[in-house]
Amino acid sequence: DQGSLLGPSYRYSGVPFRFADLFAGIGGFRCGLTSLGGECVYTSEWDKFSLETYKNWYGADHIEEKDFRNVNYAEIPDHDILCGGFPCQPVSLAGKRGGTSDERWLWGEFARIIRQVKPRWVVAENVTGLLSANSGRAFAGVLRDLAESGYDAVWDVYPAGGPGGVGAPHRRERVFLVAHTDSPQSVK
Repeated sequence: DQGSLLGPSYRYSGVPFRFADLFAGIGGFRCGLTSLGGECVYTSEWDKFSLETYKNWYGADHIEEKDFRNVNYAEIPDHDILCGGFPCQPVSLAGKRGGTSDERWLWGEFARIIRQVKPRWVVAENVTGLLSANSGRAFAGVLRDLAESGYDAVWDVYPAGGPGGVGAPHRRERVFLVAHTDSPQSVK
């Protein structure tokens, strides 16, 4: 049970919230958000090895186990936060850096879902190579898509370990992006 690793449970302002977890991997967002009092209402992940760990930690409730591009997101239960770590291979410094021309670049699909579902909050994560891929145009496209969809966004880079990190035994840095809309059409 992953919850036992987190210690005391904390709630953001004492208000419970609901979230949908896309590109869930082994459940990093779920680990953090449930420790803050969040309820996961939907999960999407297709990698069988990630799913094995995810199910072991959280159970198999409401997991969509197919290609992200083939899911009907209109069926996602109402939620406050849509989160996801969209695939990093196209922008990773360790790869070929195909960026937006790589078939694994799924930001466009993530943006489509954001526009379709209209959550009040979006939280996304990726490797720092996102900031420089395609000479910075990949990240500029992410910000443009969010702005055109009615979202204000902020982002920063955080290390997993070391000073300012979350205690992991490695230093991998990640970009975290938080976007918000006050649109009356957003999910309640």
